[in-house]
Amino acid sequence: MKRLTPVIILVFVLLSINVAYSQNDGIVPKPITATIIAKGTVLSPISVSTTRDLDFGEDILPGIDRVIDKNSNSAGKFTIMGQPGKEISITMSLPVELISGEEILPITFSATDAGYKIPSGSMVDFDPFNPVNAVFGSDGSMEIYLGGTAKPYYSQAAGMYDGTVTVVFYYTGN
Repeated sequence: MKRLTPVIILVFVLLSINVAYSQNDGIVPKPITATIIAKGTVLSPISVSTTRDLDFGEDILPGIDRVIDKNSNSAGKFTIMGQPGKEISITMSLPVELISGEEILPITFSATDAGYKIPSGSMVDFDPFNPVNAVFGSDGSMEIYLGGTAKPYYSQAAGMYDGTVTVVFYYTGN
């Protein structure tokens, strides 16, 4: 019986191998694979140039408001370039006064003192205190305009006053 035990074990092992191979006929299946490409295109950056400063003029009279319409040649103007057909956000940071040394000249902006325009389009008014979204034209350009009102006091000191208007542009993803 001692001699039969190794023979039985050998027969059992051979039968087990045969059963394992007979289940898949000895063919190992090949894996199925597929691939895709991961890709993306980065938009061209927005570029901006200051075309014209907001100019209340050199002859402001004390006590008399000076109004500059956004459509006038004295309105502030920015020219921007970006990806055609893409939406951007426009946000303005506006001064509440112009400064000359220690003197101040109050200025105000109304809800329609800002506007944007794409080539061969009409002016679209917007409130300069609230961000607005706009879409670049087919050539990727746009102009931003800003008017406002200088409100000199009756006792306003003579001098050259100035302040800074900052405009921020960025793509919205739309």
